[in-house]
Amino acid sequence: MPQQYYYPQTNEELIRHYKLEPHPEGGYYAVTFVMEKMKSPFASDDEERNIATCIYYLLCHKSPGCPDRPSHTDDSDEPDSFKTWSSDIGVLHLNKSSTMHVHHAAPLGKGLVDETGHPLMKTIVMGDDIAKGEVRQLLVEGGWWKVSEVPEEDREAAENGSADGSRVGALISEVVTPGFHWNDHISEPSQAPRALCRLSARRRVVRKV
Repeated sequence: MPQQYYYPQTNEELIRHYKLEPHPEGGYYAVTFVMEKMKSPFASDDEERNIATCIYYLLCHKSPGCPDRPSHTDDSDEPDSFKTWSSDIGVLHLNKSSTMHVHHAAPLGKGLVDETGHPLMKTIVMGDDIAKGEVRQLLVEGGWWKVSEVPEEDREAAENGSADGSRVGALISEVVTPGFHWNDHISEPSQAPRALCRLSARRRVVRKV
């Protein structure tokens, strides 16, 4: 039996309580903290970035009461549209900033690819089962391609009815430093590393991009 989402609240209740909105790259999020600005280490001009930003991030089985994909935004820093959107699988992307992921509830799979030297691939599960090697915190340094998913066995259990789909998902916090900015972010599959082809053969998660 897959490990099931063990929060007493349903995903719909979590979305409502934490005021989560559909994230353009899949799942749901809410910005919870934004620090003051500093000169950006990634820009050649005097462009600034927040020292750090923090969000809640939820990937979950799509229930009838959960919001649908995001609508168009007038924020010029945010991409106009994304070709795919899923509530339980994120989009392959790369941040120039480092991101600390902090686990709150239920397993979350992370596929990571680094091509700064020899191609390096990792598959990590965030969770509380230390016997299985799951981790509570995960630091992903800038320059790594990454993608998140609700584990496949949990998704299948929600689909076939052997698990309560309204409680299947994973909730984490993400602290990004320097703070998140779309200009420091890549989510175009055409720019992904060739090593991703090997990861795709091993992990169903990246086939969504």
